[in-house]
Amino acid sequence: MNNKTVKFRDPETFPPEAKMQKDFPSWPGRTCRLRGTRPLGIVLFLTALALSRAPVLWAGPPAGTGPVLQQDLFSVSFPSQTRGWACGRWGRILHTSDGGATWSVQASGTDYTLTGISFLDDQTGWAVGDKGTILHTLDGGQTWNRQQSPVDLYLMAVCFVDRSTGWIAGERGQILHTQDGGQTWTVQFEGPDIILKGISFCDSEHGWAAGEYGYIYHTRDKGVHWEHQAGWMRVSEETGDVDAGTSLFAVRAVSPSTAWVAGMEGYAAVTKDGGQTWLERTGSIPKAHLFGIWADLRGTVLLAGSGLLLASSDGGETFRAVSAEPPVIYGWLYGLCPKGEDSFAAVGRGGWIYLSEEAATSWRRVYPPDGR
Repeated sequence: MNNKTVKFRDPETFPPEAKMQKDFPSWPGRTCRLRGTRPLGIVLFLTALALSRAPVLWAGPPAGTGPVLQQDLFSVSFPSQTRGWACGRWGRILHTSDGGATWSVQASGTDYTLTGISFLDDQTGWAVGDKGTILHTLDGGQTWNRQQSPVDLYLMAVCFVDRSTGWIAGERGQILHTQDGGQTWTVQFEGPDIILKGISFCDSEHGWAAGEYGYIYHTRDKGVHWEHQAGWMRVSEETGDVDAGTSLFAVRAVSPSTAWVAGMEGYAAVTKDGGQTWLERTGSIPKAHLFGIWADLRGTVLLAGSGLLLASSDGGETFRAVSAEPPVIYGWLYGLCPKGEDSFAAVGRGGWIYLSEEAATSWRRVYPPDGR
C-alpha cells in the first residue's frame, strides 16, 4: 500500500479542537501520543466543528432535542429491508420498522457517544462507543443492556458473524472478542498505540481491521493471529513531528481474498490477494475525507464522506457522484450499510439519514423529518 505523509506538531501547542480541524475532521477517539505521553487525551467527536462550522457542545441534551451537532449519527445497520437502526452522539439510537419512512428514538440507557452498531436480525444487535460502552439487545432495541468491557476506552466499530461470535475495534490498537454473544469480552489483540477505526469479517474466519496512520491488520483464523499488513508511524527525535501513513476510517471485508479500505484525502484501496498487496483506487475520487465504505462481489462499491457520496459499478475502477436530494455537499455522511438486495442507507451530520433508490444511483434524505 502506498502511504502518504501527515505531520503533527507539538501537542502542547497543537490542540485538536482548535487547529486540527482543517486537516483532520476530528474523528471519535482521536488521541495524540508524542514523546511517550498523552497530553491531549481523548477528543470527542468534533466532525461537525470541522465540516459544519458548528460550535462544540459538551453537555448532552435529552434524546431528540438540541442543535444539529448533538444529533450526529455515525453508524447504521439494516438486517432486513424494513427494519434498521442508527446510532450517534449522546447515546442516541434511532429505529425504523417501515424501511426508513419513519424513525423513532430508542432509550439506550447511556449518554456516551455510540460509534458503531450491528444487527444480525430484527431482534439481535450490539452498539459500542465511548468509555468502553457495549450495549446489547435481544428484543429489537426495546431494551438495551450494558455488557462488561475489559477496557475503559473508545470502542469504534463492532462486527458479529453469528449470535455468539463478534469483534470490536477500538482505541490503543485493541481488538476485543467474544464467543458467547458478549457475556464475556476479552482483549484478543493489542497493537501499537493507534486507534483502530473499523473492523469487518466476511465469514467466521477472515477479517480485517484498519485505522490511524494506514494500519491494517488481517486474520485468517478467527483472530487467533492478526497480521500487520500496512501502516507506519515514526517520530522525529529532533522536531517531535510524526510522519505516518494515511489514516483510514473504514474497512469492508468482501471475501477471504478481497477487502476495501477508505480514509483521509480521498484515499481508497483494495486488495484481491488477501492483503499481500493493496492497490490505490483514487483516480476519480475527490480529495475529501472518506468515512464510510461498502463493497460486494458484484462490483458495487460505495464511498461516503465529507460533502460526497460516490458509487462504482465496475469494482472501483471508476467512481461517480450519485444523485442525492438534497445534496450532501455542505455536510458529511459517516456510516453506510445495505438495505435489502439493491438499496442502501447512509447516516451523518445532524442526524441525516439518506436512503438509496435505483441500485444506489439515486438517494433521498428521509431524516430529520423537518428537513434540516
